[in-house]
Amino acid sequence: MQLNGRNILITGGRRVGAKLAVDLAGRGANIALSYFQSRETIEAVVDDVRELGVRGLAVQADLRKPADVDALVAQTVDELGSIDCLINMASTFNASPLDQLAPEDFDDNIASNLKAPYLTSIAVARAMQQNPTIDGLQGKIVNFADWAVFRPYKDFLPYLIAKGGVVTMTTALALELSPTITVNAVAPAMIDPPPHLTPEQIESIRQASPLKRIGIPSDANNLVMYLLEGTDFVTGEVFRVDGGRFLGTDHL
Repeated sequence: MQLNGRNILITGGRRVGAKLAVDLAGRGANIALSYFQSRETIEAVVDDVRELGVRGLAVQADLRKPADVDALVAQTVDELGSIDCLINMASTFNASPLDQLAPEDFDDNIASNLKAPYLTSIAVARAMQQNPTIDGLQGKIVNFADWAVFRPYKDFLPYLIAKGGVVTMTTALALELSPTITVNAVAPAMIDPPPHLTPEQIESIRQASPLKRIGIPSDANNLVMYLLEGTDFVTGEVFRVDGGRFLGTDHL
C-alpha cells in the first residue's frame, strides 16, 4: 500500500506514536491522532505533521466508551475522507502486585488495554469496508501488544492478560476481515523508557536484553512502516521487537 495521500488514525501518540505520526506524514499520509487527556502534547504533534504539508487532526476520545469511538471514527472520516490505516497504540502500564490486587485492577486493564483497541478496530474496520478496494485491499490495522505475553514477568498480571487478548484479537480479526483488510501486531519490549522509571530500573532492563540495549522508537516504527507500505502479503502475525528478551532466562 502506497502511503502518499492515505489517511491514518493513530491512537496514543505521546511518545513512540508521536515519532510514527511524523514519519508517516513524511511519506505523504494525512494523520488523525486521538487523545484522552494529553491535548497539548497531541496538538503539538499535529502541528509537526501539518508542517510537512499534509492534513493533521487531533480528536479527544475516551476509547473505553463506544460512543466516543464512534464519534472519533465519524469525525476522522468526515474531515479526512476515509480511514485507510489504523495504528492502535493507546495503552496504560501500571504494576499490580499479587498481594495488592483489587477487582478494579482487572477491570481497568481490560478496559484500557483490550476493550479500547477492540472497539476502535471494529468501528474503523466498518469504515474501511466502505473504502474502494485497491490492489485487493480496503485497509490495514496494526495493534500494539507486548513481548511479555509470551514470557510473563511478575507484578503485571491484569495488564498481561489484557495484552494477551490483543494478540488473540489480532489473529481472529485478521481472519474475520480477510481478504481486504490486513491485521497484524507489534509486541515491543522497552521502547523509549517512560519517564517514571529510574536510571537503575532502565539499566536492569538493558542488562536483561541479550542485545544489551534499550529500544528506540524507530525499532518499532520501522516495522509498522513495513507492514503498512512494504508488504501486502502479511496478516494475522505478531512480531516481537524485544532486543532478544524472549530468549533470556531472566524474569525482569
